[in-house]
Amino acid sequence: MNKREVIVELAAEGGSFVLYGVRTGRRWLYSRSVIDWTPELIDEAHIRQKSDVVTSWKAVLRLLDQYPWHSLSPLIVHPAFRQKIWAAVQKRLNGDEHLTRKLERWREICGQPAQQDKRISSG
Repeated sequence: MNKREVIVELAAEGGSFVLYGVRTGRRWLYSRSVIDWTPELIDEAHIRQKSDVVTSWKAVLRLLDQYPWHSLSPLIVHPAFRQKIWAAVQKRLNGDEHLTRKLERWREICGQPAQQDKRISSG
């Protein structure tokens, strides 16, 4: 049996969000898990949701986009998926100046080079 690998793990206030992948030959199978402990603050059971398995990156993005995943705190990004995740995050955070710090954290965890300052100094 193939081992489940973490593709992306995100921390949320009171919970976590994880996209898993399983290698099956040359392709991957993906599923998402969400755990939310905040209902316990009002004496209700925590929420634990697992998605169906999907087989394409387009379907993965639909799974992720059911939540504001890009605005959560990234903990882990699988090295084989860093470029894909980085591209998806940039698209979703594009132009949102309030999330600049989030974008920098994503840049770091996805192993992307720091953006160069485009100002030219005179002197």
